[in-house]
Amino acid sequence: MGISKSAYSRYRVIDSMLRNKYKKYPTLLDIQDACERHLDLTPSKDTLEKDIRDMKKADVCDAPIVYCRKNKGYYYTNPNYSINSIPLTDNDISSIKEALDLIKNLGGGNRVNERFSEAIQKILVAYKEEFPDSDTKRKIILTDYVEGAKGYENFNTLFKACKNQYPVSFSHYSYNNREFKAIIVHPILLKEFENRWYLVGYSESHKSIRTFGLDRIYEPLQLKRKYIVSDEKEVESYCNDIYGVYPIENQPKQLITFLTSIKITNYFEAYPIHSSQKPEKNESGSSFFTIDLVPSMELIRLFRSYGKNLEVINPQWLREQTKTLL
Repeated sequence: MGISKSAYSRYRVIDSMLRNKYKKYPTLLDIQDACERHLDLTPSKDTLEKDIRDMKKADVCDAPIVYCRKNKGYYYTNPNYSINSIPLTDNDISSIKEALDLIKNLGGGNRVNERFSEAIQKILVAYKEEFPDSDTKRKIILTDYVEGAKGYENFNTLFKACKNQYPVSFSHYSYNNREFKAIIVHPILLKEFENRWYLVGYSESHKSIRTFGLDRIYEPLQLKRKYIVSDEKEVESYCNDIYGVYPIENQPKQLITFLTSIKITNYFEAYPIHSSQKPEKNESGSSFFTIDLVPSMELIRLFRSYGKNLEVINPQWLREQTKTLL
């Protein structure tokens, strides 16, 4: 039986109330008040009664909950019971194995998936479960990840900096200038694009949100200074209103129109390059597409890669960037 996130949150409140040795036999009203304090919501008594019935089911929590008429409240017949100690079922273990198998296939040796793979493996070890050799060696999903790619060694450090919101300093190497530069960044999130990982954060030297490739970040260190919180709408726009990771400087979000040949129209219909993409198909089979986003280096590279099969109509400046290939 599936359990919703909201229901499980209430289960945890009910469980904590029933295990409270200093206030035994909580009533539905007591549980209702606790939900309001801890979850900022007030479930009805009917909902809580249903929760208790569901918790008692063997395929949910198998909780030994009983109503005491004398004390007019609920209690556990087994004082050592807790939903936090519910053993995994065979189906649970099977599902975890499938998830781990998927993670391994998707990630290869990449540090991102290693992190979660190791955590799941610890759970299975606790239950003395493991994968047969035939399952671990058989690869059924192939990704573009290449062993030896740079940057993953700092993934955990930067992940924690984003999660816990503390600034970091690191040496950033510029491939164009071939030099290192000291950077102080207030990390916001980690972003993946074309199987490469990037750190998005507020840069003190640039006084704005910037993107840094993990392969160019060296020796990141946590700083004991106030974290600068970036505006949520600005972050959302910076990350979502773009194809790729490096926006072209001084170019705002704008409407871009391009024409695709019959050869590649179906590809763009099947795999839109942005959520704003809209098609206008011609009788010949070619199609006009419009996208509303911030132009990026990756977008120009994508357009150029299709050569004569793609023509940028407007804006004019972007057309100039690709017209030599028409």
